[in-house]
Amino acid sequence: MEITLNGTALMVAPGTSLAQLLQEHHGALNGAAVAVNGAIVPRSEWPNYILAAGMAVDVFSLVAGG
Repeated sequence: MEITLNGTALMVAPGTSLAQLLQEHHGALNGAAVAVNGAIVPRSEWPNYILAAGMAVDVFSLVAGG
């Protein structure tokens, strides 16, 4: 099934969890926030959050400074 990860189309297996997607395609996520279809998903929900076709996943990294 096709989803979008940070604006790029990506094929993933049906039943893929948000945690699996992030582990396989994003790398280190310390200090990161993740939104699915514009809504922030708490880190505690990532393992049980099952993706569906057409979903848009965006990963945001926190940056210090000002």
